[in-house]
Amino acid sequence: MAKPLVLLLDDDPAITYAVSLDLEPDFDVICAGGVDEGVDRIGNARGAVDVAVIDMWIETDREGGLEAIRRIRALESPPECVVLTAYGTQPNIVKCMEAGAFSYVEKSGRAADDTTGLLVTAIKRALETRHLKQLEAAQEQIKADERLKQDIARAYEIQRSMLPQEDLRHAGMRFTGYCRPAENVGGDYYDYFALPDGRVGLLIGDVTGHGFNASLIMAMARSCRATQTRIDPDVAPVMDALNRIVQTTGPDWLFMTACYLVIDPDARRYAYANAGHHFPLHYRADTRTAEPLESTGPLLGIDADTAFDAVERPWSPGDALVLFSDGIVEAENATEEVFGEDRLRDVVETHGHRPPSDLKQHIIDAVEAFSQGVPYMDDVTLLVAKL
Repeated sequence: MAKPLVLLLDDDPAITYAVSLDLEPDFDVICAGGVDEGVDRIGNARGAVDVAVIDMWIETDREGGLEAIRRIRALESPPECVVLTAYGTQPNIVKCMEAGAFSYVEKSGRAADDTTGLLVTAIKRALETRHLKQLEAAQEQIKADERLKQDIARAYEIQRSMLPQEDLRHAGMRFTGYCRPAENVGGDYYDYFALPDGRVGLLIGDVTGHGFNASLIMAMARSCRATQTRIDPDVAPVMDALNRIVQTTGPDWLFMTACYLVIDPDARRYAYANAGHHFPLHYRADTRTAEPLESTGPLLGIDADTAFDAVERPWSPGDALVLFSDGIVEAENATEEVFGEDRLRDVVETHGHRPPSDLKQHIIDAVEAFSQGVPYMDDVTLLVAKL
C-alpha cells in the first residue's frame, strides 16, 4: 500500500534533509526550496500530495509561508497545510490559521526532541481531515449526480409529453411517429394535428446539437407552433413564426431545420415548406416510387426576415409521406458506413404500400439491423403519414 505523499517546503537544505529523514518511515516525501517551486510541484501532482509541511520564513520573507499556504489552498484538490517554524508566537499562529493552515508545529533546531513526534501526529491528523473532506465531497457529488439524474428523468418525461401520445386517424388518413433521443433529452421534434377546417398539419424539426440547449429550443418551437396554428395554420405564417422564435430566443450558434406540411383531404393536395431539413419522401402508390420534398429555404434562426413560401403538390389515396431526422440517414455501423438516404428510399419503396405503423417499424428495424448495435450519434425521429 502506497504511503501518503508529503511535500516539505523549506529553503534551508539542512532542515529539509533532516526532516525528510524523520518523516520517511511513515510518508513518501518530496521537497521544494521556494514558494513557486512548491506550488508548481503540488499543482503538477494533480491532487496526489496529501499534506504540505511549510516553513513560515521562506526566501528572506518572515511571512513567505503565508503566501505559500494561500496559493496552495487555492489549487484544485489542495493538500492540508501544516506550518513548521521556530516563530511560534500567538499572532503567527493566528495568521497561519487565517491563511488556511490546518495546524502549527514549532521546531527547535535538529528534530531530535519531541518536534518529530509532534509533526508526525499533526500530519496524520491532517490526513484524517483530508480524507474526511474527500469523503464528504464524494457524498455531495453522489447527491448532486442523483439530483441531476432525477432532473434529466423529469426533463425526459416532459419532452416525451410534448410529442403526440397516440397515432392519429383523420378523414381516412393515418399518422404515426417515433422519436429516440441520442441523449436523455434531445432537439428533435415531430407533431401531427387536425385543424378546425378539416386539414391536417405535420411538422418535423431538428435543433442543431442535442441535450438541454436543443431541448429548450424544441420546447419553445412547439409552443410557438401551437399558438400560431390557432391564429393562422397555413405554411408561410407558421414557418415565419418558428423562424422568428428560433432567431430571437436562441444563441447565435443554434439553428433549427424544419419541414411543415398542411394536408387538404378534400382537395387531395398538400402545401409544404422545408427549412434546410433532410428531404421528406413522398411515396406514390401508383408507381411505388419515393420522391423527395426538397428544401425551400435556409435553416430557421439565420435571418428573422426570411420568407418561406409554400409549395403545393397533389396526392392520391394510398400515397405515404415519410419525414425523418438526420439520426436515421447518418446512423453508422461498425465500419463507420452511414445508413444513407438511398437505403431509406429503398425501404420506403419496398414497404410504402403497408399501413403507416408497419412502414415505420420496417424503417426502424432496417436502421437497427444496419447499425449492428453501434450507438446512435444523433436523435432518431420518424413521422409516417398514410394518405
